[in-house]
Amino acid sequence: MPLIAQGYVTASPRATNVRTPPPHIMAINNSILSILGFILSAYSVYVEHKVEQNLHDDNINPDEEFRALCDIDAIGASCSAVFQLPEGKMLSFFGLVPKDSALDIPNGILGMLFYTYVFIRCNMRSSDLILLDRRVNAVVCSLALASSVFLARKLYIIKEICVVCVTTHVLNTTVFCRAILEVVKKQKDKVT
Repeated sequence: MPLIAQGYVTASPRATNVRTPPPHIMAINNSILSILGFILSAYSVYVEHKVEQNLHDDNINPDEEFRALCDIDAIGASCSAVFQLPEGKMLSFFGLVPKDSALDIPNGILGMLFYTYVFIRCNMRSSDLILLDRRVNAVVCSLALASSVFLARKLYIIKEICVVCVTTHVLNTTVFCRAILEVVKKQKDKVT
């Protein structure tokens, strides 16, 4: 019999049970995800810098031209081409900062900042800081997921494969789902 009370409907009382791993396991898993995300983001910044350097260096020997590890001909993947798209610098793409300004940073740097935040948040125990609040975390993770959805859609439209991009999209989705589970679990704990 459905429960219709307090503005929600569930199929059974058990439907509200949200099973999440213990907090220390969540912190370890999020630490691993954030480290992996940071490394991938740093690599994307490196690739973008090397490709930009090759484009502007006329004295480069074609045999010494930079080839990114994520450019995989066998599957038609080219992260170096994707990183050069205007969407590769989302802050200026959306007009939040002027193009070519000091704040016109690559998405990889935004990713490094995000994954640093995730790492710090899951390894600090004080909930006094507003940035460590689970609801603030859910908003920050929602922004990361929104950027992933936007960029994944762009990859789909241009029919390009970017292994680094897809991996970070999966990481962002996982971190987002964990953030939402944390909020739901806290809400459930307050109700019971």
